[in-house]
Amino acid sequence: MPIKIGALLKIEEITADSLSALSRSGFETLAISFWGSLGPVDLENLADLVRASSLEVSALSIFGNPLGNEETLTAWKELISHASLFGSPYVTGFAGRVPGNSVEHSLSAWKETFSSLLEIAYKKECKGLLFENCRMGDLWKRGNWNIAINDEAWSLMFNALDDGKLGLEWEPCHQVEAFLDPLAQLLRWKGKVKHVHGKDATVNRQLLSEIGIYSSRKAITPVLPGLGDTDWASIKAILTQDAYEGCIDIESMETTFFNKYEQKLDSLRYLQQCDRN
Repeated sequence: MPIKIGALLKIEEITADSLSALSRSGFETLAISFWGSLGPVDLENLADLVRASSLEVSALSIFGNPLGNEETLTAWKELISHASLFGSPYVTGFAGRVPGNSVEHSLSAWKETFSSLLEIAYKKECKGLLFENCRMGDLWKRGNWNIAINDEAWSLMFNALDDGKLGLEWEPCHQVEAFLDPLAQLLRWKGKVKHVHGKDATVNRQLLSEIGIYSSRKAITPVLPGLGDTDWASIKAILTQDAYEGCIDIESMETTFFNKYEQKLDSLRYLQQCDRN
């Protein structure tokens, strides 16, 4: 069965008109993202608005540090508790980090926090809890956002808390930025990857050879699928090897998803056409 292609929208972008535009354009799924907290949103009203569209909610995402910000932790709890209103999608976000500390130092706090969140997830029949691996500038020994930054960290996390409801929200962009092979990594972790962001990156090798990775200029640029260094036909082929039930939600690098909307539509068509027979 073909993998559904959708859109990742910030909460402030979601209106009846924007959802209708996505449906008319051929998007099938919707990931809804919040930053830091849920703000003033009424989740029941939001669910009613989304249900009136033809879009299937794939993920409710809260991006912030649940180990260092009480509002972010509360948002995790609220999204898990209300996921059934949206068809019980995944709840996703950063794993969090004890501010200023290493991955190892943060592991016990992460385990305690997400053990409690898992209890809510089981009680409320939430599909699962997934971790996005954007570094947000964090390193192994110190950081303020996220311990789920690479393979080694994932192994530590899933060994510390082994549960079928825990998984990964993955994209090749962060791997290209880290000079990892995205396809090789996906092969290693395909059993844990449950949701994919449609976001890639491209490396300007000539510029990289001149400025390296610590310059004020950047030789690595986040881009939409179809414009980057990753073969998305191979990504889809790897995912379907394990009967992947998730989708790919295109993530915008613009201030809003509908800025340069034609580029999003080009990416949608690219992803739809890159299946391998």
